[in-house]
Amino acid sequence: MKNQRLGFVGLGDDTASACLSMLKIMDGRSEVSWSHSDPDSADVLMISCDQTDETQRWARSDKPRIVVYDSNQKKPASPFVLQHPFRVMQLLSVLDEVAGTLALEGPSVPQPHSPSQGVVSSSTVSNSVSPFWLSLHEVVNGSVSNPAGLLVSSSPHGLLYFKPASQRFYASKALFRQLAAASVELGPLTPTTEVVSDEMVACPLFSLCWMVSRYSATHLAPWMNPEGAFHLKRWPSFGTLEKSRTHLSLCALMTKRPLTREQVQQVSHCSEEELDRFINACEMSDLMVFEEAVQVSLPQASAEEGKGRFGGLIKGLRSRLGLSA
Repeated sequence: MKNQRLGFVGLGDDTASACLSMLKIMDGRSEVSWSHSDPDSADVLMISCDQTDETQRWARSDKPRIVVYDSNQKKPASPFVLQHPFRVMQLLSVLDEVAGTLALEGPSVPQPHSPSQGVVSSSTVSNSVSPFWLSLHEVVNGSVSNPAGLLVSSSPHGLLYFKPASQRFYASKALFRQLAAASVELGPLTPTTEVVSDEMVACPLFSLCWMVSRYSATHLAPWMNPEGAFHLKRWPSFGTLEKSRTHLSLCALMTKRPLTREQVQQVSHCSEEELDRFINACEMSDLMVFEEAVQVSLPQASAEEGKGRFGGLIKGLRSRLGLSA
């Protein structure tokens, strides 16, 4: 994997901070790993279109520049531009274009290979998430220009539509069966003017998240704090969870009070992968609340206490039935 350095010129702290957060989410999503650097050491510059002494000085640099402009400003005449505010997929797209230009200019200095780095496809299990999961995260968190509109994701098995307003997906029965049975390569959600056909069936947000997370979100999503505490607002659909004993146990535990992943695993004996998949699906469906980790002792009833309670129950029943001595 190639490493490239990105520097900011004339951008506000909020924009730079948001961009750095996006870079963290994007890590592993392309053949280039981007890191933050000062403008002097950077390979690529993200520069404001505002005319200041600083931006004019760096405008004469021979480094590739991504010009950032606000929606109320005229689009700059530059090879690489980015309208603010921008989303993760838009940033990823323009950075890939710049990376392609750098590759054509000449080979970069070889970087030591790290076992944790590599090109990750959307179907590969990793700490990254698929383009579909990433775009869905942006949509459900309000990063969509028209919530009442329709979005579409393409796949080898057909089209998958999503209505943010109703939080429902629409597709053919065949595609939903394929999603439930095996991994399906889903593209990112994009706006469309198409109309959902009458032959398509609806699927709730959580149900779709649960099917897709089995393959494309089996590790905790990078925008969640792995050291935090997780608390369910309410239980997901019983039908979706297939009445699994493990999943029902997770619902019961995480509804009572906030628990860390380690605490949940300690009590439920659930695998880390299964727990992260459960948290991912619940978070995407707005069923999960995140809180600061709280160290609490977990109640663990002993076998003798269990026998005592059960014996008391039997004794009470015998007394009511007139069978006690």
